[in-house]
Amino acid sequence: MSKIKNKRRLSIKAQLFIAMLAITLVFLVLTWTFQFAFLNIIYRVVKENSIERAAQDVQEENGYGNVNEFLSKITDRYDVSISAFHFDDDGIYEVVHFGEFSISSENNDALMEAWHQSVLESDNGIYIASSSGGELIYVTLLNETPSTQCLVVINTVSTPPRGTVLAIRAMLLLLSIVLIVAAVIIAYFLSKNISRPIETMSNKAKNLTLFDYDVTFNDKKGPKEIRELASALNSATNELKKLNSTQKELIANISHDLRTPLTMISGYSEVMRDFPDERSPENMQVIIDETARLNSLVNDLLTVSKLQSGTQIMDLKTISITKCIDDTVKRYEKLLEHKNYTINFESDCEVFVVADETRLLQVVYNLINNAINYTGDDKAVTVKQEIIGGVVRISVIDTGEGISEENLPLIWDRYYKVDKVHKRAILGTGLGLSIVKNILLLHGSRFGVSSEVGKGSTFWFEFKIEKKQDT
Repeated sequence: MSKIKNKRRLSIKAQLFIAMLAITLVFLVLTWTFQFAFLNIIYRVVKENSIERAAQDVQEENGYGNVNEFLSKITDRYDVSISAFHFDDDGIYEVVHFGEFSISSENNDALMEAWHQSVLESDNGIYIASSSGGELIYVTLLNETPSTQCLVVINTVSTPPRGTVLAIRAMLLLLSIVLIVAAVIIAYFLSKNISRPIETMSNKAKNLTLFDYDVTFNDKKGPKEIRELASALNSATNELKKLNSTQKELIANISHDLRTPLTMISGYSEVMRDFPDERSPENMQVIIDETARLNSLVNDLLTVSKLQSGTQIMDLKTISITKCIDDTVKRYEKLLEHKNYTINFESDCEVFVVADETRLLQVVYNLINNAINYTGDDKAVTVKQEIIGGVVRISVIDTGEGISEENLPLIWDRYYKVDKVHKRAILGTGLGLSIVKNILLLHGSRFGVSSEVGKGSTFWFEFKIEKKQDT
């Protein structure tokens, strides 16, 4: 069912094309709907506003200037028609018309008198004589002289002329055709330009599933989002390339470390089976030692996996980091006394920190193992405890060949070798620094390494001091 749905899904090019056309059609539908449904309403509102403002301008005019010139300007300004009725003692003596429509005074003396009286009785000096149907009529008074006024009748139609409506519809029809054609062209090129780089990236991304990590995504062209996507894919490709290389190296190194003890266990066992005289305690001890080394490697691999997956549970409590290190150094001195290694621990007080004691011991063991494996011909290793503000720094110093600056960030990776030549560690499994890194990250501790080629390396980590006391 899901496969059928996937087949029915449109490409991004088709979706963009359809979306562009849909937006254009919605715009045209709304435009035509407003033209048919609201043109008369909007036209009437505009005309009502115009005639009301014209009446206000007339009603407020007190300049006693040229009345006819003023009314002509009002007619042009607001697109209305005006009839001015001048009165004397005998009634209307003159009517002046402005605009296309006019109100005749013939047989309308009584009506004019009634409108005159209505204007006088209105609150704002403006009387609305007609606002229904297709015509609007507003009446007001204009001061001609300080003692005389004329009745001004302003009228206009409230429905758009048929010719205007036909012209608007013809214009909308032409606009609709132009918009549809333009939308089709723009939608085609827009969808093509956007979808082309995405399709190209999609095809290249498929190569990643075939373990082809030499593909490159063009992050110099296209919209911002596509360039950012291409840049992200390039970064992901580089990381996959590194991961693939590291994985191959890791498998090779683990295979090497697994093969060596297995070969020795198998070889010594066969010798002891075929030659009864070779069943000596020394040969048995070799098998035991190699079995322990094999077991240690498997345990370290499991530890790294748990630490990196976040499933390792930490048992935090206040412990003496000074005592942990001192006990560890003494065990190493006992273990390596026949190999002439010297391990010195320097401290001036006992420091307590909050940590998982078992994991902290792993950190110390692995750092000392690493120092022993790479120290110089003097076989000297120094462990130093320093108080720096509110933290304690533990440094493990060797006198080996050192590490170049560009390789320093990489040494925390599993089985990373500076010289890329895998050798069997004197102590440990080769996973020590990776374990150290992940344990310290779980504790939220700062850690690092400083080194100078030819002068050895110093690995350090810090813990916040819980309390301390003089020794």
